[in-house]
Amino acid sequence: MPSKKSSHYLGIEKKENHTLFFTPLFPSILKSKNTNKSNLHSLTLGIGGNLKSPIHTFYKLLSWLKKHPNFFYISTSPIYKNPPFGYKNQPHFYNATIKLYTNLCIREVFSIIFYLERRFGRARKREFKNAPRILDIDILFFDDLYINFPHLKLPHPYFKTRESVIIPLMVQHLD
Repeated sequence: MPSKKSSHYLGIEKKENHTLFFTPLFPSILKSKNTNKSNLHSLTLGIGGNLKSPIHTFYKLLSWLKKHPNFFYISTSPIYKNPPFGYKNQPHFYNATIKLYTNLCIREVFSIIFYLERRFGRARKREFKNAPRILDIDILFFDDLYINFPHLKLPHPYFKTRESVIIPLMVQHLD
C-alpha cells in the first residue's frame, strides 16, 4: 500500500519531489514536410538539466531541432522533475525524451549533439561526475544500432536503470 508521501499512477509509484510536467511542447508531435519515414533513421534523445531555466532551455533546443533541415517528425515526452543522484547538493533535474527522424548518420548526429551541448552552455569537461549542468543530451537509441566505442555506446548503457529516462520514455510511448 502506498505511503502518505506517494501514490500510484499507471503502475508508476509517484514519489515525493518527483513530478511530471505537461507543457505546450512537452509532450507534443511536431510534423514536418518530409513525412516519409521509411528512408530515415529513428533517433531517441534523453535530455536533462538543472541550471538556469531547464524548461526554457528545452524549448530552445526543440526550436533548434525543428528548424534543422535534417530532423523530421519530432515527438516529445512530458518533462520529469526529479532529485539529483550521485552528488545531491544541487537543484532538482528536469528530464525529457525526444524522438525524431533524420537522414544523418550516427557520426553526424553525435557531432551535432556535442555542438548543441556547448551552444547551450555546457562546459566541455564536467567539474566532477554528476555535476549540475545547463543541458545534457544523451543519444539513447539510433535505429537498432549497437555500438560500443569509448565515447559512444548504443543503446545508452544506463537507460534501463535511470528513472529520469524510463518514466519520460514510457509516458511518451503510451498510445
